[in-house]
Amino acid sequence: MAAFMQLRHEDWDAELRGHCVALTGEAPSTSQTDAWRGEHRALSNAFAEMDVDEWNVVFEFELPFEGGRRPDVVLLAGETIVVLEFKSTPLIDASQVDQVAAYARDLREYHEASHWRAVIPVLVSTALAGPARTARDVIVCGPEALATTLEECRGRGVIDFDEWLHAPYAPLPSLVSAARRIFQHEPLPHVRRAVAAHIPETVALVDRLTTEAKRCELRRLIFVTGVPGAGKTLVGLRAVYERTEGKAGSTFLSGNGPLVKVLQDALHSTVFVRDLHRFVSSYGQTDRIPQQQLIVFDEAQRAWDSGYMFQQRGIPHSEPELLLTIGERLPGWASLVGLVGTGQSIYSGEEGGMPLWRDALSRAHADEWEVFCPPSIEKYFADLEPEPRSVPELELRVPLRSRQAEKLADWVDLVIAGRLGDAEAIVETLHEADFPVYITRELGAAKDYVRDRYDREPDPRYGLVATSHARNLERHGVNNSWFATSRINIAKWFNASPDDPKSCCALTQPITEFQCQGLEVDLPIICWGDDFVWRGDAWVLKPRKRRYTIEDPDELLRNAYRVLLTRGRDGVVIWVPPDAELDETAEAIALAGAVSSFMPDW
Repeated sequence: MAAFMQLRHEDWDAELRGHCVALTGEAPSTSQTDAWRGEHRALSNAFAEMDVDEWNVVFEFELPFEGGRRPDVVLLAGETIVVLEFKSTPLIDASQVDQVAAYARDLREYHEASHWRAVIPVLVSTALAGPARTARDVIVCGPEALATTLEECRGRGVIDFDEWLHAPYAPLPSLVSAARRIFQHEPLPHVRRAVAAHIPETVALVDRLTTEAKRCELRRLIFVTGVPGAGKTLVGLRAVYERTEGKAGSTFLSGNGPLVKVLQDALHSTVFVRDLHRFVSSYGQTDRIPQQQLIVFDEAQRAWDSGYMFQQRGIPHSEPELLLTIGERLPGWASLVGLVGTGQSIYSGEEGGMPLWRDALSRAHADEWEVFCPPSIEKYFADLEPEPRSVPELELRVPLRSRQAEKLADWVDLVIAGRLGDAEAIVETLHEADFPVYITRELGAAKDYVRDRYDREPDPRYGLVATSHARNLERHGVNNSWFATSRINIAKWFNASPDDPKSCCALTQPITEFQCQGLEVDLPIICWGDDFVWRGDAWVLKPRKRRYTIEDPDELLRNAYRVLLTRGRDGVVIWVPPDAELDETAEAIALAGAVSSFMPDW
């Protein structure tokens, strides 16, 4: 700290300018340098009143693997870590509070030297007077109260500065980010949750079973199951990468068309990730033989049944039957790896589930296939010869999602079930974990909040999502019609830079449950429709009629909202249009614990 106190402002400013250029390749803006001047003045004055000889301060600390995110100041105050974000406005709103809270949350969660330490978020407005106040767990103060605030944050002992500064920071990457790093030969962050979930061991097991199949000329059907968010897709992508060795020796198939397009765009390749339905149609009833002998396919339990295949492709066989047929035509050996999830079926023709695979094996040459699966789905293949091999390591039981995302899934389930009181009882844990859930009747306010929330962050992802069923949104300027959503370049919506008009951050065009399933954004604005309304004490559902006969259209609609409500990594904003018919719906969501104001509750 002595070095900072003795450094002239001009020299300090020059150091920060050079640091900014090194990080971003651009000189800082005038507004940025003005903000630094205010920071320097406020901190210098505060430190002059205190004993801070053993403290350490870091300016513009870049969070690794986070695309350039960096809090303004991190202060090591004894054994306490204080994260400070500076603003120049006297009007404090929730976006500013949530931004600094998220910095503190991520340091606490992902920075190895910050685990189990007190990490305190402080929002400093250089235009604010008076004593410090608290908004949720964030301290808000002006320059006059900064010294007192920091003194109250002081912890005992000392943190080793060099050890803290160089400690590993391992955030949980999004699927798209993880895929980029895998296929660019870059190491993934050593995520504690991934290690705890035995992801490396599962990938190694799949690779070993595939290697044996090749060496012994066997045909193997391997199923990997997991709870939502357990990393099944990550396992599949990693398995494909491990076997590729620079050649097209394996492929990852997904029936989720938008996911395929987003990953192909992110990887700049159409070889590693391919559309499942097109692959099956191309090779299933022809003499063509694919080059890949390790074929990984996502969401195996949602493969199309024979009826839907006939309607969509004119082929009277289910996708499991066709995949087995393709595998039997491959020369010498084959390894088919099916990733099996649970819930969130939103498409017609997907309700057959795992029994489709058992039926396909019984119709095909079952004796040609060795089936490997975890105990949880062994029952589906129990009467086959040869018997399936039960392998517990093929089941992923630990969600990779952050703790707040796990609680979000629980909250969403309770809301959709109409158990509003139970939902309210757990939503507070989300807010305490700095994962806010908001409800608003004003779309403009929702857009202002997300834009301000990610102010100065280099690569945010936020956008509008809506169900394909809702009929009322177009009159409010949110066009979720099939014609509008089918024209979206979904890869650009997810991957383009925030200033691109095709980016999700433009907040002009919503995507539906079909386009966002399996993908995430930092903060979605869920546009609530008239297809899912609260009346009295229960939800009333209005699913659209579909050409294909389905068993439970209401369940598909529930799953559509389940998908939309669980897309956020940093929080959720729910916009309920100001229609009288939705007044009860808005009240119900508020009763479930959603916060109805973007201003802090002092």
